[in-house]
Amino acid sequence: MADGQKSEPPGRNSMATLEIQKHIKDLTSSDYAVRDHSVTQLEKFGKPAAEALVNRLLTRGVSHDLLRSFEDAFEEIGRPCVDALMGGLDRVPEIRKAEDVYLIELFAETLGHLGRGDAKIAEQLEKLNKRVRQNHARLLTDTCIAAKVRIHVALAGIDSRRGLDDLLTMLGDGRRRLPDGLVAALERVGDKRALLPLTRLYTIEEAVTFSGALAIKGTLRDILRREKLGTKDRVFKEFNPEERAQFDKLVGWGK
Repeated sequence: MADGQKSEPPGRNSMATLEIQKHIKDLTSSDYAVRDHSVTQLEKFGKPAAEALVNRLLTRGVSHDLLRSFEDAFEEIGRPCVDALMGGLDRVPEIRKAEDVYLIELFAETLGHLGRGDAKIAEQLEKLNKRVRQNHARLLTDTCIAAKVRIHVALAGIDSRRGLDDLLTMLGDGRRRLPDGLVAALERVGDKRALLPLTRLYTIEEAVTFSGALAIKGTLRDILRREKLGTKDRVFKEFNPEERAQFDKLVGWGK
Protein backbone atom coordinates (compact mmCIF):
# COMPACT_ATOMS: atom_id res chain seq x y z
CA MET A 1 0.00 0.00 0.00
CA ALA A 2 1.34 3.42 -0.91
CA ASP A 3 2.37 5.75 1.90
CA GLY A 4 -0.52 7.87 3.14
CA GLN A 5 -3.15 5.73 1.39
CA LYS A 6 -5.94 4.75 3.73
CA SER A 7 -7.60 1.39 3.56
CA GLU A 8 -11.37 1.11 3.84
CA PRO A 9 -12.67 -0.66 6.93
CA PRO A 10 -14.00 -4.16 6.12
CA GLY A 11 -17.59 -4.04 4.97
CA ARG A 12 -17.71 -0.26 4.73
CA ASN A 13 -18.52 -0.16 1.02
CA SER A 14 -21.22 -2.80 1.31
CA MET A 15 -22.77 -0.97 4.25
CA ALA A 16 -22.82 2.27 2.26
CA THR A 17 -24.42 0.48 -0.69
CA LEU A 18 -27.14 -0.94 1.54
CA GLU A 19 -27.82 2.46 3.04
CA ILE A 20 -28.02 4.08 -0.39
CA GLN A 21 -30.48 1.45 -1.56
CA LYS A 22 -32.59 1.95 1.56
CA HIS A 23 -32.81 5.69 0.99
CA ILE A 24 -33.63 5.20 -2.70
CA LYS A 25 -36.46 2.88 -1.73
CA ASP A 26 -37.70 5.49 0.73
CA LEU A 27 -37.93 8.06 -2.08
CA THR A 28 -41.09 6.24 -3.16
CA SER A 29 -42.64 6.32 0.32
CA SER A 30 -46.13 7.76 0.74
CA ASP A 31 -44.76 9.70 3.72
CA TYR A 32 -43.32 13.00 2.47
CA ALA A 33 -41.19 13.39 5.59
CA VAL A 34 -39.52 10.05 4.83
CA ARG A 35 -38.87 11.16 1.26
CA ASP A 36 -37.34 14.45 2.39
CA HIS A 37 -35.10 12.66 4.89
CA SER A 38 -33.86 10.29 2.18
CA VAL A 39 -33.08 13.17 -0.17
CA THR A 40 -30.94 14.75 2.53
CA GLN A 41 -29.18 11.51 3.39
CA LEU A 42 -28.36 10.61 -0.22
CA GLU A 43 -26.44 13.85 -0.61
CA LYS A 44 -23.82 12.50 1.80
CA PHE A 45 -22.88 9.66 -0.58
CA GLY A 46 -22.23 11.84 -3.63
CA LYS A 47 -21.38 10.12 -6.91
CA PRO A 48 -22.17 6.53 -5.81
CA ALA A 49 -25.65 7.65 -4.80
CA ALA A 50 -26.14 9.42 -8.14
CA GLU A 51 -25.10 6.30 -10.05
CA ALA A 52 -27.45 4.16 -7.96
CA LEU A 53 -30.34 6.58 -8.55
CA VAL A 54 -29.81 6.54 -12.32
CA ASN A 55 -29.54 2.75 -12.36
CA ARG A 56 -32.73 2.40 -10.32
CA LEU A 57 -34.66 4.59 -12.73
CA LEU A 58 -33.34 2.83 -15.82
CA THR A 59 -33.72 -0.75 -14.62
CA ARG A 60 -36.91 -0.65 -12.60
CA GLY A 61 -38.56 2.63 -13.44
CA VAL A 62 -40.82 4.65 -11.18
CA SER A 63 -44.26 6.15 -11.59
CA HIS A 64 -44.32 9.65 -13.07
CA ASP A 65 -45.72 11.23 -9.92
CA LEU A 66 -42.70 10.04 -7.90
CA LEU A 67 -40.01 11.41 -10.23
CA ARG A 68 -39.92 14.70 -8.35
CA SER A 69 -38.32 13.00 -5.34
CA PHE A 70 -35.56 11.62 -7.56
CA GLU A 71 -35.06 15.04 -9.12
CA ASP A 72 -34.75 16.56 -5.64
CA ALA A 73 -32.18 13.92 -4.72
CA PHE A 74 -30.07 14.64 -7.81
CA GLU A 75 -30.13 18.36 -7.15
CA GLU A 76 -29.28 17.86 -3.47
CA ILE A 77 -26.25 15.77 -4.48
CA GLY A 78 -25.29 18.43 -7.02
CA ARG A 79 -22.40 18.30 -9.46
CA PRO A 80 -21.21 14.81 -8.49
CA CYS A 81 -24.33 13.71 -10.43
CA VAL A 82 -23.17 15.05 -13.78
CA ASP A 83 -21.36 11.98 -15.14
CA ALA A 84 -24.13 9.65 -13.96
CA LEU A 85 -26.82 11.78 -15.59
CA MET A 86 -24.97 12.00 -18.90
CA GLY A 87 -24.39 8.26 -18.82
CA GLY A 88 -28.09 7.77 -18.10
CA LEU A 89 -29.01 9.71 -21.23
CA ASP A 90 -26.73 7.47 -23.29
CA ARG A 91 -28.57 4.46 -21.88
CA VAL A 92 -31.83 5.66 -23.45
CA PRO A 93 -30.79 5.36 -27.12
CA GLU A 94 -34.32 5.61 -28.51
CA ILE A 95 -37.83 6.40 -27.39
CA ARG A 96 -40.31 3.56 -27.30
CA LYS A 97 -42.67 4.66 -24.55
CA ALA A 98 -43.62 7.68 -22.46
CA GLU A 99 -41.40 6.53 -19.59
CA ASP A 100 -38.36 6.95 -21.84
CA VAL A 101 -39.37 10.55 -22.46
CA TYR A 102 -39.82 11.22 -18.75
CA LEU A 103 -36.32 9.94 -17.99
CA ILE A 104 -34.72 11.97 -20.79
CA GLU A 105 -36.56 15.01 -19.53
CA LEU A 106 -35.52 14.42 -15.92
CA PHE A 107 -31.84 13.80 -16.67
CA ALA A 108 -31.57 16.68 -19.15
CA GLU A 109 -33.38 19.23 -16.99
CA THR A 110 -31.30 18.30 -13.95
CA LEU A 111 -28.10 18.79 -15.95
CA GLY A 112 -29.44 22.18 -16.97
CA HIS A 113 -30.13 23.12 -13.37
CA LEU A 114 -26.56 22.10 -12.54
CA GLY A 115 -25.23 24.20 -15.43
CA ARG A 116 -23.46 21.29 -17.10
CA GLY A 117 -23.69 19.07 -20.17
CA ASP A 118 -25.30 21.38 -22.73
CA ALA A 119 -24.00 19.29 -25.64
CA LYS A 120 -25.44 16.12 -24.14
CA ILE A 121 -28.74 17.89 -23.38
CA ALA A 122 -29.02 19.09 -26.98
CA GLU A 123 -28.37 15.57 -28.31
CA GLN A 124 -31.70 14.49 -26.87
CA LEU A 125 -33.60 16.69 -29.31
CA GLU A 126 -32.86 14.33 -32.20
CA LYS A 127 -34.17 11.33 -30.25
CA LEU A 128 -37.38 13.24 -29.60
CA ASN A 129 -37.61 14.49 -33.19
CA LYS A 130 -37.19 10.96 -34.53
CA ARG A 131 -40.12 9.78 -32.46
CA VAL A 132 -42.25 12.80 -33.42
CA ARG A 133 -41.60 12.11 -37.11
CA GLN A 134 -42.86 8.56 -36.67
CA ASN A 135 -46.11 9.97 -35.25
CA HIS A 136 -47.51 6.53 -34.42
CA ALA A 137 -49.23 7.55 -31.19
CA ARG A 138 -50.66 11.03 -30.67
CA LEU A 139 -50.23 11.02 -26.89
CA LEU A 140 -46.58 9.97 -27.10
CA THR A 141 -45.95 12.54 -29.84
CA ASP A 142 -47.42 15.28 -27.65
CA THR A 143 -45.29 14.08 -24.73
CA CYS A 144 -42.16 14.32 -26.90
CA ILE A 145 -43.04 17.85 -28.03
CA ALA A 146 -43.57 18.94 -24.43
CA ALA A 147 -40.19 17.44 -23.51
CA LYS A 148 -38.53 19.34 -26.36
CA VAL A 149 -39.89 22.59 -24.95
CA ARG A 150 -38.47 21.79 -21.51
CA ILE A 151 -35.10 20.91 -23.01
CA HIS A 152 -34.98 24.20 -24.88
CA VAL A 153 -35.83 26.04 -21.68
CA ALA A 154 -33.04 24.14 -19.90
CA LEU A 155 -30.52 25.04 -22.61
CA ALA A 156 -31.58 28.68 -22.58
CA GLY A 157 -31.26 28.69 -18.81
CA ILE A 158 -27.52 28.10 -19.15
CA ASP A 159 -27.27 30.50 -22.12
CA SER A 160 -26.48 27.70 -24.54
CA ARG A 161 -27.32 28.11 -28.20
CA ARG A 162 -26.96 24.41 -28.88
CA GLY A 163 -30.25 23.32 -30.38
CA LEU A 164 -31.09 26.84 -31.61
CA ASP A 165 -31.90 25.63 -35.13
CA ASP A 166 -34.42 23.20 -33.67
CA LEU A 167 -35.88 25.96 -31.51
CA LEU A 168 -36.34 28.14 -34.58
CA THR A 169 -37.98 25.24 -36.40
CA MET A 170 -40.50 24.98 -33.55
CA LEU A 171 -41.13 28.72 -33.87
CA GLY A 172 -41.87 28.25 -37.57
CA ASP A 173 -43.16 31.22 -39.54
CA GLY A 174 -44.97 32.73 -36.56
CA ARG A 175 -48.47 32.04 -37.82
CA ARG A 176 -49.48 29.71 -34.98
CA ARG A 177 -49.25 29.92 -31.21
CA LEU A 178 -46.32 28.31 -29.41
CA PRO A 179 -46.21 26.02 -26.39
CA ASP A 180 -45.51 27.85 -23.14
CA GLY A 181 -41.80 28.34 -22.55
CA LEU A 182 -40.52 28.72 -26.10
CA VAL A 183 -40.76 32.51 -26.18
CA ALA A 184 -38.84 32.66 -22.90
CA ALA A 185 -36.13 30.44 -24.42
CA LEU A 186 -35.94 32.67 -27.50
CA GLU A 187 -35.58 35.69 -25.23
CA ARG A 188 -32.35 34.20 -23.87
CA VAL A 189 -30.77 32.68 -26.99
CA GLY A 190 -32.78 33.65 -30.08
CA ASP A 191 -31.08 35.42 -32.98
CA LYS A 192 -32.30 37.69 -35.74
CA ARG A 193 -33.92 34.81 -37.63
CA ALA A 194 -36.64 34.87 -34.97
CA LEU A 195 -37.61 38.52 -35.48
CA LEU A 196 -40.08 38.12 -38.33
CA PRO A 197 -41.88 35.06 -36.93
CA LEU A 198 -42.14 36.73 -33.51
CA THR A 199 -43.56 39.88 -35.07
CA ARG A 200 -46.26 37.82 -36.74
CA LEU A 201 -46.85 35.87 -33.55
CA TYR A 202 -47.40 39.08 -31.59
CA THR A 203 -50.57 39.84 -33.53
CA ILE A 204 -51.95 36.38 -32.77
CA GLU A 205 -50.95 36.46 -29.11
CA GLU A 206 -52.28 39.97 -28.54
CA ALA A 207 -55.78 38.69 -29.26
CA VAL A 208 -55.40 35.88 -26.73
CA THR A 209 -53.34 37.05 -23.76
CA PHE A 210 -51.78 40.37 -22.83
CA SER A 211 -48.95 38.73 -20.89
CA GLY A 212 -48.01 36.56 -23.85
CA ALA A 213 -47.94 39.54 -26.19
CA LEU A 214 -45.86 41.50 -23.69
CA ALA A 215 -43.36 38.63 -23.48
CA ILE A 216 -42.97 38.62 -27.26
CA LYS A 217 -42.43 42.38 -27.27
CA GLY A 218 -39.70 42.03 -24.67
CA THR A 219 -38.11 39.17 -26.59
CA LEU A 220 -37.97 41.22 -29.79
CA ARG A 221 -36.20 44.03 -27.96
CA ASP A 222 -33.75 41.66 -26.27
CA ILE A 223 -32.81 40.00 -29.57
CA LEU A 224 -32.42 43.37 -31.26
CA ARG A 225 -30.11 44.57 -28.50
CA ARG A 226 -28.12 41.33 -28.39
CA GLU A 227 -27.66 41.20 -32.16
CA LYS A 228 -26.85 44.94 -32.36
CA LEU A 229 -29.00 45.42 -35.45
CA GLY A 230 -29.56 48.72 -37.23
CA THR A 231 -32.69 49.80 -39.07
CA LYS A 232 -31.14 48.88 -42.43
CA ASP A 233 -30.10 45.32 -41.60
CA ARG A 234 -30.71 42.84 -44.40
CA VAL A 235 -33.00 40.75 -42.22
CA PHE A 236 -35.71 43.38 -42.60
CA LYS A 237 -35.93 42.78 -46.35
CA GLU A 238 -38.03 39.72 -45.50
CA PHE A 239 -40.69 41.88 -43.82
CA ASN A 240 -43.65 43.21 -45.78
CA PRO A 241 -44.63 46.86 -45.09
CA GLU A 242 -47.27 45.95 -42.49
CA GLU A 243 -44.90 43.60 -40.65
CA ARG A 244 -42.12 46.18 -40.67
CA ALA A 245 -44.45 48.86 -39.31
CA GLN A 246 -45.56 46.51 -36.55
CA PHE A 247 -41.96 45.60 -35.70
CA ASP A 248 -40.83 49.24 -35.59
CA LYS A 249 -43.69 50.04 -33.25
CA LEU A 250 -42.94 47.12 -30.92
CA VAL A 251 -39.22 47.88 -30.55
CA GLY A 252 -39.64 51.64 -30.33
CA TRP A 253 -38.33 52.53 -33.76
CA GLY A 254 -41.69 53.86 -34.89
CA LYS A 255 -41.87 56.72 -32.40
